[in-house]
Amino acid sequence: MSKVILQIDGNNFYASCEQMIDPSIKGKGVIVLSNNDGCIIARSSEARKMGIPMGQPYFKLKDKLAQLNINVRSSNYELYGDISNRLMHLLRKNCEELEIYSIDEAFGSISRPPQKSLYQWGKDLRALVYQNIGIPISIGMGETKVLSKISNHLAKKIQKYSGIFDIGIIQNKDPYLKQIHINQVWGIGKRMSIWLKNRGITNALELKNMSSNQIKEKYGVVGLRIQYELKGTLCIPIKETQLDRKEISVSRSFSYPIDSLEELNKVIIKYVLMASNKLRKNNLLCSSITVFTNTNIYSNDFFKSEATEKINIPTSNSKIMIEKSLLLTNKIFKPYKKLIKAGVILHNIQSNKYIQKPLFNGLGIQKELHLERLDNVIDNINTRNGINTIGWGSSVIEEEWKTSKRKLSNIMTTNIENIATIYAI
Repeated sequence: MSKVILQIDGNNFYASCEQMIDPSIKGKGVIVLSNNDGCIIARSSEARKMGIPMGQPYFKLKDKLAQLNINVRSSNYELYGDISNRLMHLLRKNCEELEIYSIDEAFGSISRPPQKSLYQWGKDLRALVYQNIGIPISIGMGETKVLSKISNHLAKKIQKYSGIFDIGIIQNKDPYLKQIHINQVWGIGKRMSIWLKNRGITNALELKNMSSNQIKEKYGVVGLRIQYELKGTLCIPIKETQLDRKEISVSRSFSYPIDSLEELNKVIIKYVLMASNKLRKNNLLCSSITVFTNTNIYSNDFFKSEATEKINIPTSNSKIMIEKSLLLTNKIFKPYKKLIKAGVILHNIQSNKYIQKPLFNGLGIQKELHLERLDNVIDNINTRNGINTIGWGSSVIEEEWKTSKRKLSNIMTTNIENIATIYAI
């Protein structure tokens, strides 16, 4: 039996999560806003049909959205992450291999049965996901990742396919490849797309039939892999083990500008705590930290600054990274600048299973163990009772300038306080 590559993703994922958590807006227009309720970053299919564009500032479309009775939600990444974990867990149970590609997207594989058709299997999987999680998915099938991605696009584009399309059982794929614009081919970036268009290549079929020598000369093996995958030769296999993270970043825009070192310190410490928690959750350590901040890019006196500090012994300890970050905020801060954004980046990420410690450890083994236990206690309390139940005193952020989320939905899947209380009479 031959292997089939699957490409599975959640339809309008952020908007679908919002509709799942609030049944009253199912089947209605829904949009999701970026941090500080700035721009539109997701739309339900109903909102798309009403002509609501992606990436537009919310304030420009506020009146139109109200006229069309479109529901507006602030981005709720805690909810989306939880639903994503549930989705991937369910997909892993039903695929022979699974590679998580993004928060709402995964590649998988399954053996093709003797009768060849996998439509019923796909239909059952869609029903299972909707029954257990409450969001719609699309499934594309093909011999390669590139073809499965094209199949997924066709499954969404052509209504009669009902969210499932298998290009692998079609002998003549050319009419379908011709429908895929060159920008929609997986692996084709903006520069490569421009280069191809300048040579008259506008769709997937033309790329498939293009001279391999031309592609190889410009883009080498990377370009050839995409072309061979269009021809049905598997060149990019499923990777069940996720690639190691190169860095962890936490950054936010503020609801209004800040201009004091004390406030910037509080912000950076808060972000360091979030980033170090991510390290510990993924059993990782870092040995370098960057802190940055900036004013409004459109202001006359635009200011941007960043600084980096190395950490001699790779760590995930909050206290150590807070100390490093405070040194950095002093370097990047400039008085009288109206800062609207700040962030923290952890570099040189490595597993905590293998660490070479110096012979003479100035911190001391006993103190290291105490700091590790302290982090574990704080993490466990916050996991059980909510992310801000306990923390470091210096990380208390004023509510007035936290990231604005005026239209945030209830986080019913991740916070016990948001679960409805039912009283028996």
